Amino acid sequence: MCKNLLDTDYVIYDRANDHVIQFELSGNVIIFGDKKEAIADCRGNEEVIKCTDLPKHWQDTILKQINLEN
Repeated sequence: MCKNLLDTDYVIYDRANDHVIQFELSGNVIIFGDKKEAIADCRGNEEVIKCTDLPKHWQDTILKQINLEN
């Protein structure tokens, strides 16, 4: 069963550099289920956005990631 992106999941995104925060070892995108927790982890010019509001190529990356975890 394929999982889809939810608008209740958030990532930390650096729009200027088109980069999302990822785990250092695995390279997986860090997905937050709690917006407040994501906001607390933001730095510099990063922002918290819904996974569904990311550019398409990042949405595709996250979809691959979450569907591989099944």
